[in-house]
Amino acid sequence: MKKSNQKLLNYTGLATTMLASTTVNAQAVGVDINPDLILTTDSNPYSLDFNNDLTPDLNFSVLPISGTQTYMGFPFTYEGLVAGISFPVGNGAYGFASSGSGTSAPGSFTITALENGTPISSSDVFGSSSQNGLAIDVVADGGALGTYAVAIGSFIEASYKFLGAKFQANGNTHYGWVQLSVTPGADSLIIHGYGYNQTPDAAINAGEGGDLAQLENVAIENKVSFFNSLNSAKINVTPDLIGGVINLVSMSGQIVKSIEITDIETVITYEGAETGIYTLNATFESGSVNKKVYIK
Repeated sequence: MKKSNQKLLNYTGLATTMLASTTVNAQAVGVDINPDLILTTDSNPYSLDFNNDLTPDLNFSVLPISGTQTYMGFPFTYEGLVAGISFPVGNGAYGFASSGSGTSAPGSFTITALENGTPISSSDVFGSSSQNGLAIDVVADGGALGTYAVAIGSFIEASYKFLGAKFQANGNTHYGWVQLSVTPGADSLIIHGYGYNQTPDAAINAGEGGDLAQLENVAIENKVSFFNSLNSAKINVTPDLIGGVINLVSMSGQIVKSIEITDIETVITYEGAETGIYTLNATFESGSVNKKVYIK
């Protein structure tokens, strides 16, 4: 689809401070971003610099998109979100060119969501377009033809998948990876870590050089974060925990309020709760996590 929102063309650099642990395996260098970097439409674009040479190699963002298009001669409008990536000339993202089958137009390029250990090298195909959608989620309105939800991109609802990339440094080509998750609706893009091969033109496997925890091996208490405030609490979870429930429980064991987790960020308000100590109980199929809070 044509992206008409001009913000897609306005990626800018952003210096982000984070706690990062770095491990080295031969010439492969990996960085675990801790805590994870979460991008939404309220975030500035994030510029990733693989080798810390002060030159952004990949730019990530979540942006609203809208516009008009035609399909088989019928006009329609669309509106939604894109979790996107852009990069300078000479850099690129691992994927494949479409032959025109399915929902992709002939000659279009699709970025691939890779599994841990997938080789990334010069023998692969890298898209050279300056901007690409990792995950696009829109509602298309065709008037008399009806309204349709459309989700496009290999990273739609991806959990701890890898983006393969190539970038230029000192006139040489290097290969690297970025570990990503994208929430349903493409409203949040989560960056877990990244790595690259310091040797020019040398291949790297997705995840190589990093000490990145895979989602299935992460303890549930490390997948849930509580942020308490005066009148509410914000609970962040990893994408695989969406569908759980948050309960506000009194000291007597009564559930005062309950809310379903439908996104990686959920807010539960304390409206109607009397002064006292309560427990925030986040319950999932794989277990539960609790946090004591005091409500004035």
